[in-house]
Amino acid sequence: MNSVRDPKVRGVALIEILISLLILSVGVIGLSNVQINAKRVAQEALQRTKAASIASDMLERIRANPTGFAAYQGAEVGRASIADEPANCRSVACAPAEVAARDLWEWQHALDGAGETRVADDVTRQVGGLYLPYGCVVTDFAGQAGRVQVTVAWEGFRDLGYTGGNTCGAVLGLKRQLLSFESYVAGARQ
Repeated sequence: MNSVRDPKVRGVALIEILISLLILSVGVIGLSNVQINAKRVAQEALQRTKAASIASDMLERIRANPTGFAAYQGAEVGRASIADEPANCRSVACAPAEVAARDLWEWQHALDGAGETRVADDVTRQVGGLYLPYGCVVTDFAGQAGRVQVTVAWEGFRDLGYTGGNTCGAVLGLKRQLLSFESYVAGARQ
């Protein structure tokens, strides 16, 4: 049996394979972009969860020290802004202002991630905190005695274009992420 080959059909299978590979590679690139975005969103969620926990902790510290309420006013901490460790008020008696100073120092360490470190190339790095964090406290918020606002700011992945009145961590620019809690502190003294 003789088979006659049509010269126009030659190489069609090779072109079909190349087109299939092109379509497959575009799909793989699309899936890898989905994976990258999923990791980014998961990291942002983790950062927001840490920020909420840290801000809530500071708010509870302020509520536990109502006589030292005024000592928290205008505090902006983070990125090793408080160099000297205040007295440890768990082991010695402290005045309310000293308790506030210790609270702010511990809050800064939580923001910076001092509780979790990693050693690489003989260098110890803090890895448990937020990225470029700032923490701010405003007492008598909005002109109301005893009202407090605790804000945590950090740098995120995206420009959010925030232009509101909260200036906590403003040096971070448009990538600044903010999380604020407000509360009333019963028995707060100025």
